[in-house]
Amino acid sequence: MAKKKNNIAFLWVLIPVMFLSLASIAQVDAPARPKKIGVVLSGGGAKGLAHIGALKVIDSLGIKVDYIAGTSMGAIVGSLYAAGYSGKQLDSIFKVTDFDELISDDIPRSSKSYFERLESERYAVTLPFKNFKVALPNSLSKGQNVYNFLSRLLAHVRDVTDFKDLPIPFFCIATNIETGEEVLLDTGNLPKAVNASGALPSLFAPVALDTLNLIDGGVTNNYPVEALRAKGMDIIIGVDVQDGLRTITEINGALDILTQINNFRTIEAMNGKRKLTDVYIAPDIAGFTVVSFNRGKEIIKKGELAAQKKAAALAVFKTPDFIKQDLRRGTSLDSIYVTAVSINGNDNYSRSFIRGRFDFNIPESISYNDINDGINRLQATTNFYKINYEIKPTQTGSRLDIEVVENTVRNSLRFGVHYDELMRSAALINLTRKKVLVDNDILSADLILGDNVRYNLDYYIDKGNYWSVGFHSEFVQYDKLVSAAFASEASGLELTINSIDINYNDWTQQLYLQTRLANDASVTVGIELKKLRIFTETLATTTPDDRRTIFENNATGSVYGKVLFDSYDNAFFPSSGWKVEGDFHLYLVSSDRNNDFNEFSIAQVSVGRAIPITNNLSVRGDLFVGLPIGDPGNSSLDFFLGGYGARRINNNLPFYGYDFISLGGNTVMRSLFELDWELFKKNHLVLSANLANVDDDLFEQNDWFNKARYTGYAVGYGIETFLGPIELKYSFTPQQAASEFYVNLGFSF
Repeated sequence: MAKKKNNIAFLWVLIPVMFLSLASIAQVDAPARPKKIGVVLSGGGAKGLAHIGALKVIDSLGIKVDYIAGTSMGAIVGSLYAAGYSGKQLDSIFKVTDFDELISDDIPRSSKSYFERLESERYAVTLPFKNFKVALPNSLSKGQNVYNFLSRLLAHVRDVTDFKDLPIPFFCIATNIETGEEVLLDTGNLPKAVNASGALPSLFAPVALDTLNLIDGGVTNNYPVEALRAKGMDIIIGVDVQDGLRTITEINGALDILTQINNFRTIEAMNGKRKLTDVYIAPDIAGFTVVSFNRGKEIIKKGELAAQKKAAALAVFKTPDFIKQDLRRGTSLDSIYVTAVSINGNDNYSRSFIRGRFDFNIPESISYNDINDGINRLQATTNFYKINYEIKPTQTGSRLDIEVVENTVRNSLRFGVHYDELMRSAALINLTRKKVLVDNDILSADLILGDNVRYNLDYYIDKGNYWSVGFHSEFVQYDKLVSAAFASEASGLELTINSIDINYNDWTQQLYLQTRLANDASVTVGIELKKLRIFTETLATTTPDDRRTIFENNATGSVYGKVLFDSYDNAFFPSSGWKVEGDFHLYLVSSDRNNDFNEFSIAQVSVGRAIPITNNLSVRGDLFVGLPIGDPGNSSLDFFLGGYGARRINNNLPFYGYDFISLGGNTVMRSLFELDWELFKKNHLVLSANLANVDDDLFEQNDWFNKARYTGYAVGYGIETFLGPIELKYSFTPQQAASEFYVNLGFSF
């Protein structure tokens, strides 16, 4: 019995020893769990491009990233890296990105209709006008182009709604603008979440996400290292592009002030956050600002250099044989078979109006470029504050979900300034109202004050690809010392003087129908009533009743048709595209006091072409032909050449080498050749040469090509500004001793 008890006691001792031995063996033989590596990228605007340089080094060292988090620009770069782009690919993408276009609300000219182009190339400043109060916009940009950019680049992960399912799990930080609370975004629509995280206050508008209105996450948490550690990360690599406080002399503008205020908190917070970072990379971004996107290559290099200095510390976490693969699936050119379109958020604008701007024949295969073009065309109407879209899978293909946020402001005030040698100084005040009588209409009224008081009034009902209806009324006047040939041509009087000071008045009313054949092409037919009054006081006698000599005081009625194809990439300095314009006026009635009016027509066609030679050098050519059909007699509607910079009035055409309205005749053929060198962005050196034949019944003369020939040349410098082009040109002709200087300031109106 005692022996049995001893055996039991021995077993009670042996069993624990065996378990301890097995546990010890297991601890020796079991492989250690790989450490989870997370990367956190701070916000910093353009300075955040340094993240790309750091990621290039991380890739080169073969470090496998298990989670990535970011705020603002860190969220943008981080989301793309998490979606499968390598550091080198991001470098290539951002080096060719036009950040001016991305940050702004600029819409490609090709996406605008004829009427929308007229508006955008006429006004310098637009302000909302509501309840008789002028409001300031809540941001410089709506961020639409950023959303389009992200949607295109993240197209291959469009089905991912839980960000932990991305090739690399990801989250970003935004801020609730109503409560000031931090919001962690790790599910939902990835482009919209990243767009919200980067909505820098004052630069971008808040982003509506579900029931929240979100702005830049840097306001609450610009370096979310704690949240990343909470995701189970053992090692954290951090890239911090926040800079220190600036002196008063280093603060320039409102954006610098906002950044400084935000830095008060973030700099203190970083003392603790830095301790939670195992490898802390701080690129030298001194001298750069949140908007230094034009120095992107330098900033990326700064990030690369900073990461290389930490190469030894980073190399410890290298994963054997790991190479970051390009996990992207699809590009912006990939076609998606769309079987249905869903539209939400539209209360005042019909579904057909919105779908008409996309110009899709569903079901069909469309690309992301097609979708972006449709969004740009819809945005060009200015009827919508924001346009979001998602592509969701269906059993038969995909569904395009379009969500619009309508613009609630129906009124706007617009302003512009202009100067040229003909109309001289002018300031424009415009009041525009939408939905005056029907949903898709617009009423626009210009009052132009300055040396010559004028007005424009437009009412337009936009029917898209159907026939739209428009009414246009304008009054134009100017006084100018011109060649006496103009007065002789208009009145038939024989004048023995060389020049004469005329007062020119034009009052025009047009009612028309217009349809868009394509976004670059339109056809217009209409009726026109024009009243012309041209007189001078230069020839006045001392008789009180004879103080003016009237050359023209006549009203004409006509029907007309216009055809326009305009694919120029820029209205003022085009480097590519075509512009073909045809106009035919049939003059049917006249208030001619001599009662000897006969019906006649004026036909004209212009063909222009711009061709890029290099990235910053282009050549342009334009050929214009105009002639009468029938006998117009003495007419102030003849073609008159000379000058540059003024808006076109009737058939007065620009021509280098001569002053305004110097050469005239009822028939003209004019050619123009220009070489445009964009010295640096939006700065143009332009060399010009033009040749013209102009005379009465030119083509009925023998050897007409060598008769009435005029030449002129110009060299000019132009700058594209928000006011419009600012140009100075020196012009001359070998046919006369005097040279001409032309000054053009701002959009023409």
